[in-house]
Amino acid sequence: HPYIPSDLSTSPPHNQGMALASILLVEDDVFSRSALSAALKAANLEVKAEVSTAKESLEAVKRFSIDIAIIDLDLGPGANGIDIAYALRALNPLIGIIILTSYSDPRVANPDSLPLPKSAKFITKSKLTDIRPLIKSIIELKQNPTAKKSSIEQERVDLTENQLVVLQHVAEGLTSKEIAKRLGVSDKAIEGTISRICMVLKLPKSETMNPRVQLARAYFELAGKKPPGV
Repeated sequence: HPYIPSDLSTSPPHNQGMALASILLVEDDVFSRSALSAALKAANLEVKAEVSTAKESLEAVKRFSIDIAIIDLDLGPGANGIDIAYALRALNPLIGIIILTSYSDPRVANPDSLPLPKSAKFITKSKLTDIRPLIKSIIELKQNPTAKKSSIEQERVDLTENQLVVLQHVAEGLTSKEIAKRLGVSDKAIEGTISRICMVLKLPKSETMNPRVQLARAYFELAGKKPPGV
């Protein structure tokens, strides 16, 4: 699992002296939450609370002194990770924010999403081969929770918000006609957008591969998820 350190001997020993930081984990997947909690504790970080909802997150920040909140972007129906981050900042302006997610870009999850809060770090789970980069981000935020601009720990997807919306609809299996109807544009405009998306993503032209299948696979890859049926 990417959360578990590849070599615990290189991490600060657990319970030797004061913890590096106090942590709030917001993750709706029980296994991921437990694995990440264990890895952080092994790296001498104090996990004050492990929760799965916005309400529990707010209650935890009111109850405990939290240095850093590590929040999953996609928590199912309701508030997403960025929404929760803003709510936590309203309660504690100095709390450090890390959005840890399978998505390569927050706009892939929701093209209309709010921007990251000031100084927040956006880290893609697939980039974590071990715990050390996450520990580094935690320490940086502990020292300067609001001093720097927000950052995404990899290149943003080179697609516009409109293109991401169309790509998402294609991945859902909608026809160009239905997408055009939902967005209030012509079928021709949607086909043009789809062609531009294929160019941006550098999808190969092939007589044996359906372009829409390629686009759907590309979307799920950007989301860090497997296509249905795989």
